[in-house]
Amino acid sequence: MRLSLVIPVWNDPEGLTRLLTQAREMTCLAEIIVSDDASEPPCGPGMPGLSPEVAADPRLVWLRSDRQRGAGHARNMALEQATGSHVLFFDSDDLFLPDLGLLIADLAAMKDHFDFCLFCHVDSRVRATGGYGPLPGDERYWAASGAEETPALLQPGAASQLCRIAAYPWNKIYRIGFLRETGIRCTEIPVHNDIELHWMSFLKAQRILVSRRICCEHFVIDRGDRLTNRSGRERFEVFRALQPVLAELLCAPELLAFAEPFVEFQTRLFGWITETLAPELRPEFADLVQDFLLHKMPEPLFALLALRAPGLSARVLRQAAGRRPQ
Repeated sequence: MRLSLVIPVWNDPEGLTRLLTQAREMTCLAEIIVSDDASEPPCGPGMPGLSPEVAADPRLVWLRSDRQRGAGHARNMALEQATGSHVLFFDSDDLFLPDLGLLIADLAAMKDHFDFCLFCHVDSRVRATGGYGPLPGDERYWAASGAEETPALLQPGAASQLCRIAAYPWNKIYRIGFLRETGIRCTEIPVHNDIELHWMSFLKAQRILVSRRICCEHFVIDRGDRLTNRSGRERFEVFRALQPVLAELLCAPELLAFAEPFVEFQTRLFGWITETLAPELRPEFADLVQDFLLHKMPEPLFALLALRAPGLSARVLRQAAGRRPQ
């Protein structure tokens, strides 16, 4: 296994410096690609605080977008340049944990073909309360999956459950050939760009490995100018990420097992966005949700939900009627 690390970054030289300092010590990484989304000042080898030893790491590749286009574009730009056999996407403000090296050693020793390997993480909000793992909602699915530390093949029935965890880009090691052969990319929108990557991977993968190893810590800061804290019209572009997944769900009968999980995710996402948006934008977003559900969501999915998940079907119909999600 030749693992490429891809780090999209925007105006976070401190976090990037911390992560690159960690990455320098990880011999399991064959390539480290920093993809700068037009930061000002640019994030590069001359950043204040970046030691000469780290900056001189021969594995480092520096890319820069000519204008800010979002983390999705930054990841896609780096993926096109990656030379490894596998790729790990990491955010600049997240950190490696020791088990990542152990997981990579496990995968290399298996010498087995896989499309991606899903692993576990620590959420900073859980650690702040003395815990060590993901948020309770995700932990429930992990516990039900029966996954152990040693990577093992995820069966289709379990995949249609574990896909319900938060749609993050940095809790998976992908085979680069899988992403390129299937055309799976991040949606190039300011926020929600990881939805398509997460869901299309589950829909198109033939072999998914899963490991309970806790390999990274994800930091959540509910303030500041981070992209995840934005409350403006950029949230309206979420439909560009959702529609390709809905279309893919109808391509093959075996994918219908993912229909209920995805629509449930979509319904909850609409509710979360509504609460996140500036209040004056909420009526306009409700209209967009209504239009999307009535004109873009395939009718066969409505029928399927009515049979298999009447409670979820009722929530979708409330949204389609222009009522706020519950």
